Amino acid sequence: MTDEIVTIVFLAVSLVYAAMIVAILFGFRRISRHTHHSNAKLAVSILLPFRNEESGIAATLQSILNQQTEADFEVIAIDDHSTDNSARLVADLATRNPRLRLIANDGQGKKAALATGIAAARHNAIITTDADCLYPANWLDAMAATFEQSGADLLAAPVVLSPVSGWGQKFQFVDFASLVSSGIGAAGCGHPIMCNGANLMFNRLTYNKLINPTNTKFTSGDDVFLLHSMKAANAKIVFTAQPETIAATRPAPTVGAFLRQRLRWGGKATGYTDKASIGVAALVALTSAALCAGVALLPWSALPLACIFVPKLAADTLLLLAVCKQFGNRRLLWWMPVYEIVVAVYTVCVAVAAVLGIGRKGWKNIN
Repeated sequence: MTDEIVTIVFLAVSLVYAAMIVAILFGFRRISRHTHHSNAKLAVSILLPFRNEESGIAATLQSILNQQTEADFEVIAIDDHSTDNSARLVADLATRNPRLRLIANDGQGKKAALATGIAAARHNAIITTDADCLYPANWLDAMAATFEQSGADLLAAPVVLSPVSGWGQKFQFVDFASLVSSGIGAAGCGHPIMCNGANLMFNRLTYNKLINPTNTKFTSGDDVFLLHSMKAANAKIVFTAQPETIAATRPAPTVGAFLRQRLRWGGKATGYTDKASIGVAALVALTSAALCAGVALLPWSALPLACIFVPKLAADTLLLLAVCKQFGNRRLLWWMPVYEIVVAVYTVCVAVAAVLGIGRKGWKNIN
């Protein structure tokens, strides 16, 4: 009797999860079909907070400064107390490009750096970027056009991992793509839950009306907390998946760096007040815990594992097929069965760490 109850519970959880993923899939397809005309002439301030990014910041800035656009834009690089040559590299670029300004963070950490940049910006249309990303030549034009034509208060665009090599980085690509697609798809269903600060645009006038928009209690999560603040204020939130708006960032170089990154991301979840985000996070954690339990029960019965694994695998694969069609690397889906098990394990670990408060401190460049 106990086995039957466990099996029924596992099946119910997996079907609810699969229904959520299917809804996200339809939302993703809805947004991925939207396009906007380019050639916007909006004035934009692009903010790039950084700390110890000498290996990639010059390439990032060049990809931004070389944009093919009619938009009037400035780039503000905010140094968060770097101890390497990052600031020197930026200062050298600034002497050769009047669009670029280097300023020092008035406080400590990424959120303070963003606040410093917003205060220094000359324009009300703000884009936030990261110092390890590359942006296509028409990125700014597409972002500005979409922002302007949609009348958005906040515009969120995709970030993908590229290039990837080796099974570890390929796993990261699939994992990261699932997060990106879930954010886009949930927005397509009318319930935006997450975004990425490496490719985000918002109206400073709307931002200034918000109270603690990035939730400074948590070091991480400037992007998601801003999204939730905008959502609570009934601001207009728009997502895009246009190829021209996709930013590329490098995978984490080691397993340790990947896990620290996920701990930082998970550490902010206890600060969520948005009901949709809490519900999705809880369902994902519950489904992952059930999958781990199903693996543990395998020596006694394969049925509980099958009930949770098969519907979850089918739904996740359908979503990622659509994502990989949009972003590339469909061949990576051969890893899906292994991916499901590994992700379930670390999702449970991250959920436990979040409850215990592990991983709340530090941002991308602080271990």
